[in-house]
This record gives sequence, structure tokens and C-alpha cells, in this order.
Amino acid sequence: MGVGAFGLTAYDAPAYAKKEEKKKSTAQFSDAFQKAYPPVEEAMKDESISQEKILEMILETESAVSTPDDQLVFGNGLYNTALDLKNYELAGKGMEMMLDSGKLPAENVAQYSFTAGQLAYNNHDYAKARQRLQEAADLGFDDPEVNRLIAQSFVLEDNQEGGLTYLDGVIGEQVEAGATPTDEMLELGFSLAYENGSYDKAADYALMRAEYYPSDTTWRNAIAVQRNFGEFSDAEILDLMRLMHITGTMSEGNEYADYINAANYRRLPAEVLELAEEAVAKGLLDQNDTLVAEAMNEGRERSPGLRADMAELASDAKAAGASGSLAIAAGDVYLNFGESADAAALYEVALTRPDVDRNTALTRLGIAQVETGDFAAAQETFAKVQGNRESIAKLWAAYAAQEASAGIDS
Repeated sequence: MGVGAFGLTAYDAPAYAKKEEKKKSTAQFSDAFQKAYPPVEEAMKDESISQEKILEMILETESAVSTPDDQLVFGNGLYNTALDLKNYELAGKGMEMMLDSGKLPAENVAQYSFTAGQLAYNNHDYAKARQRLQEAADLGFDDPEVNRLIAQSFVLEDNQEGGLTYLDGVIGEQVEAGATPTDEMLELGFSLAYENGSYDKAADYALMRAEYYPSDTTWRNAIAVQRNFGEFSDAEILDLMRLMHITGTMSEGNEYADYINAANYRRLPAEVLELAEEAVAKGLLDQNDTLVAEAMNEGRERSPGLRADMAELASDAKAAGASGSLAIAAGDVYLNFGESADAAALYEVALTRPDVDRNTALTRLGIAQVETGDFAAAQETFAKVQGNRESIAKLWAAYAAQEASAGIDS
């Protein structure tokens, strides 16, 4: 860590021994300091004198410091010399004296406050670090390192909640202003939430990472948080696993097994058969495994009959007085066979029934709309989902938004 690492340059301290320069200077130095400090300046010019000796000489003049200008020059000398010697504690003291002098050029105060914050952080004075880093931010110093260091300073004090609260505020302000939070900040927020046992916040941060920085990794993580910590029914897990499948992030046999179990070959034989065959083809599941063999055999056996009954089932679901659950079941059958437009129509019918499970119907309608490529409608539909399915719907909405954006860009 050298001077360059902090973006600082040394000041040219005045030559106190020269009376004509003192007269020209507007600085006000104490008599004691004007007597004590010149030998330090001379030593700085002498390459035969070690930095260790110069630091010792600087410290011997500290008792002579009294005016703001004394502070500025003493602090500058102390900072630069101590920094050369990698003595960050004394370098931090020097920087603090320069800032406290009030004599730094106004345009440099933000940068120097940031430097003071870095030094305090490295010296484990986290309260001081936060103070100086926040001062830098308030003065317009724009560097993501400011927020990271402040948040991390709470963590190093074993105050994860404080760090999480800080990050929530900063990221919230950035999002409201239309700015994109850094991936590092979102990842830190996720880690803090996770370690603090805050599942909802961890899920929010994982979702934001998938939204702002979509990749197989961020999507897998966002879905995994829901799978591992959410309390979902098989019907809800089914729609979560459908998202994992459509994002192309299923890469383990147990994921396919969970999907197959949640789908259930008795209700969705075609979907189950397709999944089992895909997992076997990828080498992720063994076709001789009981679960897989049963899924494939039953899927092949049941699919033709169910397809033959589709039209009649749809007609019954649309009949006056039919229940919302029947309309959802009919929509599920069509979705199972990949006939998403017809499925969407049936979910729309379900939503007109007074006894409908509204959040299930909305989730499935949104999925059908995604599959038909109507991403704008899907986002509107997912936004209406409430209750236990809301977190799943938010993930689907983020995916629909990305697909809509990809369509515009292509």
C-alpha cells in the first residue's frame, strides 16, 4: 500500500527558515512549530537519512503542533512517511490530522476522507472508518468500495444485522433512482441475510442478482433459496421446478427427481415422461431406477388416454356452474401436453369461478403466457399473485421480463 494506492500526493511544506517565504505565506504557524519542524524538512531532503529516523523526528515535533496549519503540515509529513514504512496506524493518524485541520483544499476533502476511511478500516477502527467513508460519500465521492467497506465494517464487528440494514438502504436508494447495484453489493447482501437467518431478505437479494446479472449461477441460486427455505406444497414446488427447467439450470438428478415427484404421472403423465427421458438422456438418472422406470412406463401408458379426453374435459370445465378447480385441472392437462394457449384460456375461465384457488390459477396462467411468448401479459399476471406463491411468481416475473427484453434486443 503506497501513496498511489490511496490517490494521495505529498504537500510541499513551506520552508520556515526563510523569512521572505514566511512573509509571503498566508499560513499561520505557531512559533514553537516553526522552530521544531525545519530540521524534519531538511532530513527529508537528505537521502542518507532513513525513513525510520525521519519518522522518529516527526513524532518528536508533535508537542509543538497547535494551529490548524501546524496540523496540516505535521499530518502530511506523518502520513507520507508512515505510509512508506507501511505503518498504517500512524499514517491514519496523519491523515486524520490533515482532515481535522480544516486546511485541505475543498476539492480534495472527499478523496482524503475516503483514504482516512480505508486506513481506519485496515486499523480495525470500524466506527471511525464508517464516519470517514460516509463523509466521503456525502461529499460526492462515487466509488462502490465506499458502500462495501461500510457494510463489511459492521460484519467485522459481528453485527450482520447492522450491515444488512445499511445495504438495504443503499441498494433501495439505487434501485429507486434507476441505478444498477453492483453484483458484489448484492452478493454481500445475500450473504449477510443468509448468515443472519433472514430467509425473505436472502431470497430478495438472490432474486435481484438473477434480475440484474442473469446467469446459470444466479438463477440456480435464486431458485435454490426458495427450494431450500420455502415451505411449499407439491403443487407450488411443481411451478418452481418448471422455472428451473425453463431457465436451463437443472443439472442434477435430484432436481429432476423432485420435479417428477411434484408433477406426478397420475396427473401430468406427458410432462413426467418428457422429464424422465431428458434426465436419462443426460445421464442424470438411471432408467432402471424405480422412480424413473415407473415415471416412464406410466407416462407412456397414461398419456394417450388423457389426450383423448382433453376436449371433453375442457368442455366440462367451461360449462355453467363448473368449479374453479375443474377449470384449473383442465388447464393443467393442456399445459402438460404443451398446448399453452388452450391452457391459458382455461385458467382464465377458472379465474371467473367464485370458488377458484386464485393464486394457483394466476401462477399457471402466467406460466402458460410465458410459454406462448406473451411476456408482457405474463408479468402483469404474476404481479397479481399473493400468499405463499408470491415469491415463486416474482421469480417467474423476472424471467418473463428478461425474455421480453431479449426479444426487443434481438
